[in-house]
Amino acid sequence: MKASHWHRLALLTLLATLCGLAGCAALPGREVQAGGAYCFLNPLAHGHHGPCLDGPLPDADTAQQAWHFAPDPQALTVYVVRQNWSDGPHRVAVSVDGRTLADTLPSTTLRLRLPPGVHVFRLQAEGGHAHTVSLDGQAGDLRFLHIATVTGLWHTGYDWEVEPDAVLQARARRTRLVADLRLNSAAATK
Repeated sequence: MKASHWHRLALLTLLATLCGLAGCAALPGREVQAGGAYCFLNPLAHGHHGPCLDGPLPDADTAQQAWHFAPDPQALTVYVVRQNWSDGPHRVAVSVDGRTLADTLPSTTLRLRLPPGVHVFRLQAEGGHAHTVSLDGQAGDLRFLHIATVTGLWHTGYDWEVEPDAVLQARARRTRLVADLRLNSAAATK
């Protein structure tokens, strides 16, 4: 074979490989709500539902109000945003100060209103390693945390990622608000 044939063959092989890998990435799914649950529907899964989050979910008015990103003068407001182009349909649990609060799925957001002070946020995917980050804030502060997908050749993991607030606000607006929690020192409430 001539060198140009090898170049064409290599290019075709590379394109076929890239197309195959692109099929592994989760495209933005559509939500399916039945009985107050949020289920992730990956279009690559040929109509099969992925994992679901049990309801009740915040209503449309609460979600619309959340996207104004107004701070609460009585609490530290934290948005936990999970929105990535390469996200897999795994449940990722979010805990604050040792209390499990809610699970996330691709393209979801949690809004948390916490007492002022230092809080330790923990995330853990099913069967994955736990990752923590500390966040300090005062009443009236607004903070954002991003759950990033860390993909390898044979696995998908999750970790905290720091991004500018404007980027995370734009990401959050493309998600579904699945929990709106106000925590006091005693217990979490929805």
